[in-house]
Order: sequence, then structure tokens, then C-alpha cells
Amino acid sequence: MEKQIMSNYRIKAHAYIATSLHRYIATATILALYPFLTTNAFAGTESTTVSKSSVGAPAQKVVKLKEIKKKYQKLLVGERNIASAMSVITPEQIKHSSSSENIYSILKKTPSVNEYQQNIGPGTPVLTVRGVRMTQLAQTLDGIPMTSLLSGGEGAYLNNNVGTIVSTGQINGIHIYPGVAPPDRGGFATVGGTVSYITKQPTDKFYTDLFSKIGSFSTDVYGAQVNSGIIPHTDGLKVLMRLSQTQTAGYIQNTPARYTDFLFSAVKPYDYGLSKITGTVIYNRGNGYLISAPTATAQLNQNGLFYNYPLSDASTQQVNNYVTAILGDSTYINSHLVIGAKAFYIGKSSNFYSYTNPKYINATYPYQVNFNAPYFAYGPIGSNYGNNNNFSYDPKAVFGSYQAGESAEIINSSSRTIGFVPKVNIFLPHNAITIGGLIAQERTGNGGEYFYGSLNMPKINGYNASAYGGTATRTVYSGYVQDKISLLDNTLHVEPGVTLTGVNTTNYVPWNLYGSPPNAYTLGNYDKEILPYIGISYDLAPKIIAYGSYGKGARFAPVNDYILGPSGSTTLAPGPETVNAYEAGIRYVGKHLYLNFDGYLQNMHGMFSFYINYLSGLAEYANIGEEQMKGLEFSGKYLLTPEWSVFGSASYNKATYMNSFSANDTPFEGQYGYVFAGNPLPAVPNWLANLGVNYHRGGFHGEIYGSYTGSQPTTYDLPPTETNPLLADATVPNTSNYLAGYFLVNLSASYKIPIHKDHLQSLTVSLNVDNLLDRHYYVHYYQSYKEYGFNAVGNPYNQAYPGEPRFIEVGLSGRFS
Repeated sequence: MEKQIMSNYRIKAHAYIATSLHRYIATATILALYPFLTTNAFAGTESTTVSKSSVGAPAQKVVKLKEIKKKYQKLLVGERNIASAMSVITPEQIKHSSSSENIYSILKKTPSVNEYQQNIGPGTPVLTVRGVRMTQLAQTLDGIPMTSLLSGGEGAYLNNNVGTIVSTGQINGIHIYPGVAPPDRGGFATVGGTVSYITKQPTDKFYTDLFSKIGSFSTDVYGAQVNSGIIPHTDGLKVLMRLSQTQTAGYIQNTPARYTDFLFSAVKPYDYGLSKITGTVIYNRGNGYLISAPTATAQLNQNGLFYNYPLSDASTQQVNNYVTAILGDSTYINSHLVIGAKAFYIGKSSNFYSYTNPKYINATYPYQVNFNAPYFAYGPIGSNYGNNNNFSYDPKAVFGSYQAGESAEIINSSSRTIGFVPKVNIFLPHNAITIGGLIAQERTGNGGEYFYGSLNMPKINGYNASAYGGTATRTVYSGYVQDKISLLDNTLHVEPGVTLTGVNTTNYVPWNLYGSPPNAYTLGNYDKEILPYIGISYDLAPKIIAYGSYGKGARFAPVNDYILGPSGSTTLAPGPETVNAYEAGIRYVGKHLYLNFDGYLQNMHGMFSFYINYLSGLAEYANIGEEQMKGLEFSGKYLLTPEWSVFGSASYNKATYMNSFSANDTPFEGQYGYVFAGNPLPAVPNWLANLGVNYHRGGFHGEIYGSYTGSQPTTYDLPPTETNPLLADATVPNTSNYLAGYFLVNLSASYKIPIHKDHLQSLTVSLNVDNLLDRHYYVHYYQSYKEYGFNAVGNPYNQAYPGEPRFIEVGLSGRFS
């Protein structure tokens, strides 16, 4: 029996070798399988028997890998010798999370992550990692990019905010790499971090789970999961299918939502179990209402903290569909070479509906009821106001006033992404080389935007369409090479790498409110970046590892930042924004104790900025901004006894604008503003911390933990009377008004009851209480003016999103076999 520790994963292997094969073959086989084991580090336990005939040898030469256990140690967090900071969300943490959480909210259990959302269940939140915003982060799903190649994040502003590509019930682990990760983990286009999600995989034994949960705010979840186990007479084929339905009234009034999630996952081993083909299909759907702008605090004080206008007065609804398909292959060539590849497809469609009661569309009503009523942004439209003949709808003639005729808006959009991700692992005596790449293309569909006086509107191009048609396309060509060199008796690890990425972007704009087909144009641009990385880790002692790294990251400009130049044919496009990230840290990995402490410095250059070019009279984007993030992070876990453990993390971050420039400085980047050198980044807390205790014995699991989110800068709007046009009505960081910090306590408990009667193996009852102490707090706060006809009117007032109150949920699931 051999026992080998690789990174932070312990791999136990018992190899029974036929007399004609040397012990080295078994060891080399396990080493060659290591990429699969680390890629599927959350997959549980598998057993494989390998029978293989050898050329020139009897037919039954056997290499029997009786057991390859992939056991993720709950003590060890991350990969032991990785030279960058790293955090892990384990299968147990995902399993015991509540239905109010999603794939983003559970990231708050790790250092330097701040997140909030305005509803229960899956949805796109406001998320920062070390102050870097979600659109600037890379996200991967089983190694493929799940973020929009065209825009970053899930998509453009106020697109695809309800539902997600992958939901909590469909994943079995998350890796978080803040800063710049090694190239094979870095994902596509990031200037501050990568979040890597790993989907659930089928296991060897058959089972069926039926589950249901009932929670606060009329929240209920029900569904089924079927794991085929190894299907007889298929040479190892196994399949997992999961279907769940979630519905909620929302903790904010008048924000109901409904979600459907489906997962299909299959694994087919071949080559006597040394290689495998994988297939994953995910279909998710979200239909829900959200608030397009925070509510005035005066109204929350008067009507209750979770007040929201009735849907008959104001509504913003999204109906979104997400389809993801991944086909992968991992082929064992020999003890020195493993090759693999994945082909993928991601399809997204979004239908956006917004309505505001006309009685609120006036200059005297003091608050912004809905940000998306067309009149707020455009003012009167129609042929009488200079619009061309392609917009023949007359709001005043049909509805009696321009305000009433421009109270509703429908936007249809879609995109599809196809791609190919190859990977080669080469194992040499003292180093492991990884070569990989990404070839992918995202293309938008022919969407449209329509105005009317009600949501029951005709959608007619040439009548009430403010924009229709048009296709944006981005093709990505990226490749990397990475080496991990082990020296000094495997105590010194040097990990150099480099990524080369080229991006070709086109955007055909055939028609919009201000231009007709004869004025159609195509925008195009090509960008490329070379991104180096170097990491070093050294075993100071058997349990103490020191590490440091440098990496460069780049994010390419969203396609909406491309504009037509003054010549009528030139594309004006900003180049990539970049980061130079430095890290140094030390970690202790013992039998009962894990500790990690690191410091980082991230200098961000050429940040996208919106400004007016007074020579051309055009609004342009350019690479002007400079930002800096620096801080310290700590995390740890201690096993008190086999049943009891304590865990915690703390981080300090100082995120600062290094120069003055026009910026999207609100958290969701939906509002133009201006920042000054030395300003802190809004909505980025200096301090974040977690502390908890976990108990597990027999069938019982219990955990209670507290999370602290420190105070954070807010924003306010300068008055419209500012003489500098860059500053008039500009949103700026508010250094004199900080959002108060808050501390939340969450509880989870479950008990598995053995049954073993007929086909019912067990019943599991569960309890989750989020915000146990029912703290009332704001997650976002700022001061602004009301927008009316794209102008600021009235007096400034405070607006806020409330945080989720106490959420109680009970669940029951049964396992059948």
C-alpha cells in the first residue's frame, strides 16, 4: 500500500501488481491520474479495476488499481504548495447552505469577499473580491469560461440578473483565487480574481433523492436527484440527473421569483478506466421581479424597511433562460503524458419588462420610482421631436401625454457562446508542464428595445422600436504554458507561466432611435495581451510553506464601450485594463491545524473611463483610470476533536483611486460618475471577518458562524449646477458618509436518520436560520437626485437596499436505493 500526499489533496492508493509489472507502473499511473483527481477533488470516492493486455505478453497482464480514493480533508484548505492565495468552498458547506443563498453569497465565507443581493435564491448580485468588481472577475465552470466574453460578469448592466448559469444544487465545490492565479486556473479576462465552480458528478452506487424545503417569505423548494451508479453492461457508464423548483415571494415587498434548475451529468470511462469522457447539460430558468434602483430611505422609514411599490405602480421583471452544454475528454497516454479537451456551448436569452405608473412620471414627485421608464432617460420622443420615420409611434396621440405613452419598456436580448478548451499535462522527474488554451466566440442575437404606454404593447420594428437588429461578436484566441519545477528534494517549487490572448470584436449597428439603415455601421477592433506569471513556494519546515507570486491580468473592453469615430468609419475603442498583482504569504498545514496569512498589492492601470471629447463632440471611452488594492488576509481551521472544529478568516483591504477620472463608481457600475485621486472605492469595506464552530457526529451535523462586514464608503451626486460639465450631476465617492458595518449570525443543522426499510435508506431533516438575531441593516446606501428626461431634478435624497432579515427554513429529504 502506498500513500502519497499531492498538494492539499490526500490520495490513497492500493496497487496490486502482477508479477511482470514493476511497482513503478502503479505509482506513475497515479501520478498521471493526478490532474483528474485535482480537477474533481470534490467527487467523493471511486474504485477502478484495470485489466490491460500488453504487447508481447500474456493476455491477462493486470494492473489492478483496487482503490483510488479522492478524499478532500476538511482540515486542509486549498492546494498545499500553490504560490498564490486560495480559498475553497467545500461540498459540505454547499450541502448545508440555505435556499436563500446562491453560488455567490456562500463566497462570503472566504477572505476579502463582499456580496449582497436583493432577493432570495439564484441571481446575479453585487460582488467584490479585494474590491475588484464582478464584471472584472473571471468565472469558470468545470474549466470553461462562464462569464460573458463581450461584457464580463453574467452580462451587461441590468441583463440576466434573475437566475444564473449554474445554481447551488448543481455544484460540488468552488475554488476562489483572488488576484492573479497561475495560468491554468486563471480563466479568461480578469484584473482581480477567478472563481472556479465544479459541477456535480455521478458516483458508482445507485441512489435517488427526493427533497423539499419550506422557508420564510413563502419560499419553497422541491425536486429530485437520480444517480444511476455504474450502469450494467456499459463498461462503467454512470449518469446523474437533478431537477429542482424554487419559488419565493421575496423578502422585499413585490419581488416574487420562480426558478427552475436542471442538471444532467455523465461519465464514461474507457481505456480500462485510465481515461474518461464527460458530458454535462444544464438548463436553468429564472422569472422574477427586482428593484431597478434603491428605495428612498424616507419611504422605508415611513412604510417599513422592506417596502416596495405595488407592481401596478412600478415593476421591473426579467425572464431569463440559460442553457450550458460541456463535452470533455481526458486521455491517459502514458505515465508522462495526459491530454484532454472540452467543447462547450452557453446560450442565454433575456426578456426585460419595465413599467412605471404615469402619475409618478413628473418633475415634482420627489423620488425615483423606477429607473427604467423610457421618459426618465429620453424625454419626449416621436416624429415631432426630431426622430426619424422608423419610429412612427406617437406617444401623445395614443395615450394622451408623452409621459403616459413612454411609461413601459420591453427589451429582448440573447447570446450564444461556443468554444474549445484543450489541455496537455506533461510529467517529468522534477517538473510538471501544463499547456492549454481557449478558442471561443460569443455572438449576440438580433434583439430589440420597444417603448409604449403599457406592457401589453405591440413590438413592431419601424413603429415603436428604439433599437432593433444588430449583432455583436467577439472571438477569443488564448494559449498558455505553465511549468511547476520541484527542487531541493521537493521542498522548493517554482511555477513560471505565460498567457497570450488575442481578441477580435465586431459590432454591427443597423438601426436605433437616432439613426436609420442608410447610416448603419460596423465597429471592429483587435486587441492582444501577453500576461506573465511567476510563483515560488518553499517548505520552511515539514508543515510550514512560504510562498510569493507576481502575475499580470487583463480585461478587454465591453463591446458597448466601442463607438463610431468622427470620420464615420473609424472605431474608437479603449484597450484592455490591466493589473500587476503581487502576493506573499505563509501557510501552516498540520494534522489538526491549518493557518494561512498573506499580503497583497494590486496596481490596476488603464481602467475604463467615460468622458466627453470636446474636440470631436463625442462621448468616448478611454483607458484613463488608475486604482490600487492592498491588504492582508488570514484564514484558519482547527480540529479540536474528531467531532468539533473551529474556523475563521479576517481581511483588511484598502482600495483607492490613484488619479481623477470619469468612472462607473457605483457597485453595479450602472451610473456614470467622477472620482478624485485618493478617494476610496465605494461599497468596498476595509474589514471583513468570519468565525464559526462546526460539530459532526454520526448522522448529526451542526454549524453556527458569524460574519462581519465593516463600514464602507457611499456615494452622492454633485449638483446639476456644477460649471464643469464633467462634474454636473456626477456620482462621486462620499468620504464623509460611510455605510455602517453589520454582524450576522447563521445557523445550520441536519440529522440523518437510518431507515433501511424496503428501498428507503434514510431520511434527513434539516434546519437553516440565516441572520439568526434578525439584525436590520443596509447593504447599499447612497444619495442622488431624481432623473427626469435625463436631467437631475428636485432635491437630493438618500436611497438604500435593506439586507435580508431572519430567514428560517426546514427541509426533509429521503434517499432511496
